[in-house]
Amino acid sequence: MYSNTPILQIMTRRPEVLSPTDNMDVARTIFEKFGFHHIPVVTENKLVGMLSYTDYLRVIRDLFGNPSELRANEKLLNAMCISEVMTEHVLCLDETDTVENALRIFKANHFHSLPVTNAKGELIGIVTTYDILKVLERVFTEQTPTTTER
Repeated sequence: MYSNTPILQIMTRRPEVLSPTDNMDVARTIFEKFGFHHIPVVTENKLVGMLSYTDYLRVIRDLFGNPSELRANEKLLNAMCISEVMTEHVLCLDETDTVENALRIFKANHFHSLPVTNAKGELIGIVTTYDILKVLERVFTEQTPTTTER
């Protein structure tokens, strides 16, 4: 597996997603259940944004800064829509991109996750820096000589 490997081979297919009309409590459930750091936001399978765990934590910090208002804060969390917090106009990978393309975008933009879309703008997967690290690990493992080869 090398830099020209199609992104389709390393991406996570059918990632967990949010709708712009979901509330932040739905996001909390996904973040806590799966430990993800980024959740694509879709409408009719079209990518419309991305919600990061950092975005979520910023809301939590702002809402729950006063512990004496816990009940009111929970109500606000349930009332706040994903569309109010998500990042719109997300940079994406195309299904024809390679691992090298992803690596360059990650490096240039300091991203940790990139959604993958097809020609229709439909979400087909997500690639993270962890996925790239797994590729690099395979490359280095293939290049490391075994004891008998030395």
